[in-house]
Amino acid sequence: MTRLTVTTPWHPTVQRPFAGSFVQTTTAAVTGLFDRVELYNTEDWTGPADPTAARAVNRAYAALTTGAARRVTFRPRLTEAGYQVTDIPVPVTPRRTYADWAESHESALRAVLPGGRFAGDVVHGHVGTYGGWLALRFARPDARVVVTEHASFLGKILRQPRSRALYAQVVERADAFLCVSTMLRDQLAAEFPAHTAKLHVVPNAVDIAAMPVRPEPVKAPHRWIYVGNIAATKGVPELVEAFAAAAKDEPELRLTLLGSGILIEPLRARVRELGLADRVVFHDAVPPRRVFEFLHAHDLLVHPSKSETFGMTTVEAVASGMPVLVTRCGGPQETLEGLDGVAGLLIDVSDDPGVIVDGYRRLAEQADRLDPHRARAVLLERYGSAAVARRLAGIYGVEDATADARAAARNGQARERA
Repeated sequence: MTRLTVTTPWHPTVQRPFAGSFVQTTTAAVTGLFDRVELYNTEDWTGPADPTAARAVNRAYAALTTGAARRVTFRPRLTEAGYQVTDIPVPVTPRRTYADWAESHESALRAVLPGGRFAGDVVHGHVGTYGGWLALRFARPDARVVVTEHASFLGKILRQPRSRALYAQVVERADAFLCVSTMLRDQLAAEFPAHTAKLHVVPNAVDIAAMPVRPEPVKAPHRWIYVGNIAATKGVPELVEAFAAAAKDEPELRLTLLGSGILIEPLRARVRELGLADRVVFHDAVPPRRVFEFLHAHDLLVHPSKSETFGMTTVEAVASGMPVLVTRCGGPQETLEGLDGVAGLLIDVSDDPGVIVDGYRRLAEQADRLDPHRARAVLLERYGSAAVARRLAGIYGVEDATADARAAARNGQARERA
């Protein structure tokens, strides 16, 4: 029997239904390669910053979850894809280091892990801190350890001396260290040059084949949409200003901001100040399956982020048949390599809203020359679940013939359960 253990701080839960959908998709893609797949989701539950109060929280948590008198047990649940998930809340204290938080995850998992070890022959940790650290601490000595780095905050981790030292141990233990973009790989190669041979670029799996295509092609990019965190790092303030500038001359333009974040109320006020309250809609985040309803109801995804390690929203939009206007902020120029002018347009990262306006006007002039069907086909080959699963099978060391047979059997069982 071959077993895979996945450890991650990001996976959809009742409390965070939108978290870690990319980990969910990737795990579902490889579930058929193994006889059994178990995922441990250690989820940050932020507590008080006051040290005395934080210690009281940790004591109460330990009393509830450990010992003979414990009142809370963590039981695995079976997903539709066929893998088991155990959700473990982890009390964390604000304003601590990533190393501190990683050790909090370790402590919480140690208390509930059967036998004190992961059962997997392969252990796949998502994010060097925390999933990679848990793989290091709980994998069997003979297990193959694979780590995927997604984090856009990697630089912050590596600037903290103790967190960097912890991360270096993860890189040392990993048999393969995967990065979802070349940008992340280059960053890690510069930090840990002795381990460049184990660094590989393997993207997130995206279930493109299951994504619905809009029923009618876009004729004019008048209905803009942004999907994601409403934050300055995502370029949303510049997007609002750019929309205001473009909307002066084009009364048919509309903008929807789909997501949550600390800038929602300030941006609402700015929209009212600009006299655009009837043309800009703010909508709360929705479950991943509902995102396509919004994409199909709009004409253009505008994503002016300052930095992205991959750019999942961009891939989803292109897969749905929607043109995109996206900044060259790391991941997107890689995901859309060769598709500039086919899937939409790439623009420079800038604090100047005029860059977005200029990009929109250029895209509008050539909208009829875009080729959404070709763009979707290219992304399916690059990032589709089957394509990424084949690459991961090689990384895991799973024999192709065995993997194909298990995948077919497992996928059939999942369809029967569905």
